[in-house]
Amino acid sequence: MVSFEPIGVVRNGIEKMSTGNWATVESVIELGPEWVSGLARLAEFSHLVVVFHLHRIPAFDRETQLLRRPRGMEHLDAVGVFAQRTKFRPNPIGVTPVRLVKIDANRLVVTGLDAMDGSPVFDIKPFIPEFDSVGEVRQPSWVSAMVKGYF
Repeated sequence: MVSFEPIGVVRNGIEKMSTGNWATVESVIELGPEWVSGLARLAEFSHLVVVFHLHRIPAFDRETQLLRRPRGMEHLDAVGVFAQRTKFRPNPIGVTPVRLVKIDANRLVVTGLDAMDGSPVFDIKPFIPEFDSVGEVRQPSWVSAMVKGYF
């Protein structure tokens, strides 16, 4: 058995999953007061990686979500769940790099977090290019069509 204890919660007023423009969304991650000392020197970073629970997404349905069109776009061919960044996951975990705007006590203000209001946050890590960037990458052409307008 695996279990996670949230360290905080997302606050942004978004009550239903959006289909785009996440780059403009400002979110506040409210941490429990017992985690504040863990934020020491985090403000020196411009970007973070946030790990959160997709708590309002329905349970994964293998029949309809194991192989599906990215973002439901009819002009794209169906691909497997592990070949896309869909919110419909076998385990509803979101992982998103975000821009850190500021830290105020136990509140982190970020932009670009594609999480709904009330999403439990499991972890926050600094974005470190040496760890988080891999140099040259390859991706299929349909990805550009799928992410258009998302961020």
